[in-house]
Amino acid sequence: MNPFTIVSLVSLAPAAFLLYFILGQFEGYFKDNKAFFMIIVGMGIGLVMGILSSMIMILNILLILGVIFLTELIKMVVMLQKPFRLNFDTPFYGFAIGSGIGATFVFVNVYYAGLAELAPRTILFILLLSINYTFINASTGTMIGYGSSKGKFWKYLFRAFIAHGILGIMLTFVYAGDSLTGIFSVLIIGVVYNIVLLLFVLNNILKKTVPEKMKKVKYEIES
Repeated sequence: MNPFTIVSLVSLAPAAFLLYFILGQFEGYFKDNKAFFMIIVGMGIGLVMGILSSMIMILNILLILGVIFLTELIKMVVMLQKPFRLNFDTPFYGFAIGSGIGATFVFVNVYYAGLAELAPRTILFILLLSINYTFINASTGTMIGYGSSKGKFWKYLFRAFIAHGILGIMLTFVYAGDSLTGIFSVLIIGVVYNIVLLLFVLNNILKKTVPEKMKKVKYEIES
């Protein structure tokens, strides 16, 4: 299989997982066409931010935090637009745009890195990296979407930035590391961190954002 195809599939896999298994379970509580559009928008943002991050010194923590803040700020600007602001279903669209960002961000960085070969450990590295970036962007997108739905924009932008910033600083050890054991250990710790954060977002935002009346109506229809 073409290396370009392999990198594409591995980079997109975590986003596909999130959209199917997490967002998919809330089908009927948001507009599918709107969510699909946000995924496309997210992929565009991920493309731009991926190129930007590839052009800077990846080990400079201040620049990394700057890229992270800019990414979260762009999410907030999108979520503040009229179709999303103060609507209960906005967290779902925040999840969608974050998944889209993660889907292309890692792919662009890997492409610019110009990998000469795709050994099994390289594919595993790309997969773990993509899980980290996709899960964090989906989680923080949901936070920002929730902030937009409740009118608490800056509060949740700050929370999203802190959550993303912690991972960003953590991942600097991946790029600075010279030990495969150390690099993969940090990536795995990052995955665990992201799973915990994703479960928090799932249980405390997504599952609680739908009005009880809508849940009852959907339950009656499905019954």
